[in-house]
Amino acid sequence: MRPRCRIALLGFGHVGFAVAYRLATPDAVPGLELTHIFDRRATLKRHAHGELRVTWTHSIEEVLRADIDIVVEVLGGMEPATQWIEAALAAGKSVVTANKQVIAREGLRLQRLAARQGRQLRFEAAVGGAMPIVRAIVDGLAGDRITAIAAILNGTTNAVLSRIETSGCTLEQALDEARSSGYAEADPSADLDGDDARAKLAILCGLAFGVAVDPEHIEGRSCASITSADFERAREQGGTIRQIARASYEHRSRVLTASVTPAVVSSSTIFARASGPANAAIITGEHSGDTGMFGAGAGGDATAVAIVSDLVAIARDRAAVVPAPQLTSDFTLHTSDFVPRTSNFDFVEAV
Repeated sequence: MRPRCRIALLGFGHVGFAVAYRLATPDAVPGLELTHIFDRRATLKRHAHGELRVTWTHSIEEVLRADIDIVVEVLGGMEPATQWIEAALAAGKSVVTANKQVIAREGLRLQRLAARQGRQLRFEAAVGGAMPIVRAIVDGLAGDRITAIAAILNGTTNAVLSRIETSGCTLEQALDEARSSGYAEADPSADLDGDDARAKLAILCGLAFGVAVDPEHIEGRSCASITSADFERAREQGGTIRQIARASYEHRSRVLTASVTPAVVSSSTIFARASGPANAAIITGEHSGDTGMFGAGAGGDATAVAIVSDLVAIARDRAAVVPAPQLTSDFTLHTSDFVPRTSNFDFVEAV
């Protein structure tokens, strides 16, 4: 029998909690064993979750010294997450992360380090929640040349917008409901303003088009001022409002057009049908045309699904080395007047 894959978890918030209990339940995935949980309040958490038979610690050095195979990072933020991911890879551990900001800004460097160390860095949970868009691009559509992506990439914002749509409530009331359901942070500005989705779109541009784009350079407009009256006007046009991340790449001229903005989408589209904390995406290839997908995009359970899937992938072949992508900075970025149209969806107008 193959030895069990030993796992350390950095962070025990909503996502860390979901991952820990997913690995600790009787129907946990065979071959995966959670052995360590790092949390700054480890002593308090250990008393509250004594049923988890793991080593609790507030020392990152203890985790790095431990006999573990994979470190799961769900701390969020750039630091110390970047530093600790790098340290884990240097210590010979593979890493699974849900940190879209780290991957968008430091992912290429960290992937190169992982390859040099003969380890893996996986980040499905950083982009689409339970919607496996990273695998779809890297593996499922590897035989095509991707030309465009349009997606809902922030489940928190989608939950807020769809709640305003169905109830006519204010944005603050919708946010309160999202917070009580565990979909929104106390400060939702990164979600509503598009910062979260811009980081995710930058990651997808690297995977799909081979370009290294700074999330800060992607056009972004906020959803924070949208009201129920805006939805009424959208209905009159036969649509509804969603936060849409979209990118198109002209391979011959090396021109990338990318933005994250609220937009009116036709009621017949996959985007209009995405309600609550859902993600949705259409990936367009030169030969395959449009490929659509849909899945839960916010909340601890949805993110835990993606994390555990990455753990399973590593456990199946721990010796596999995933080469870092070859990304270019030799392209032109356009950030405005982008209205993508395909056979499956149509943007009526920006809000």
